[in-house]
Amino acid sequence: MLESLFTFRGRLRRLQYLAVCVATTLVIGGIIGGGLWIMKSSLGGRQGMGAGAMFLILGIMLLPAFWISFSTQAARVRDIGWDPRILITASIAINAIAYLAPLLIPDGTTVDIISKLVKATNFGYGLTLLLLPSNYHVPDSPSFDPPRVSKPSGRVEIPAAPRPQGRGGATFGRRGL
Repeated sequence: MLESLFTFRGRLRRLQYLAVCVATTLVIGGIIGGGLWIMKSSLGGRQGMGAGAMFLILGIMLLPAFWISFSTQAARVRDIGWDPRILITASIAINAIAYLAPLLIPDGTTVDIISKLVKATNFGYGLTLLLLPSNYHVPDSPSFDPPRVSKPSGRVEIPAAPRPQGRGGATFGRRGL
C-alpha cells in the first residue's frame, strides 16, 4: 500500500482509498493546525517566526501532501480501470480554470456559475473514486501496472536425476535393495 502513496503505481480498492484519504486529511490538518498554533503565539508579540516564514514552511511541508493526493487518485483510477493520466490532467485543468476565472472575468454571475460547476465536478469526481467498484479485467498496458522485474533468488534449480528401472514391482526401503 505504501507503493501507491508515493509512486504512481499500484491499485487501491474503495475501502483502502477511504482509509488513505481519512488518514492523510488528519495528518494534513494536524500540520496546518500546528503551524497556525505556532503562528498564533508569534502574531501577539515580535518574538519567534513571522507569518510569512511560517506560511512558506507550511507550503513546503504540504507539497508531499499534494503528491500523495495525486498518487492515491491515480491508484484508485487505475483500479477502476481508467487511464489516470487523462483523468488527473482533466481534474487539474478544471481546478486551474476555477482559480483563473475570477482573475480573467470581471465580477458577475459567470464567476459564480463557474465556481459552482467546478465544486459540483470535484464532488462528483470524489464520489466516483469512492463508490465505483474495482475492475479486475484491466488491460495489460504500461499505463496501468507495468510488469515487475523479477529478481533472481540465488537458488539454482537442478533437474531431477533419471531413476534407474527397478524390478517390475514396487520397491521399499533402501532403493529397492
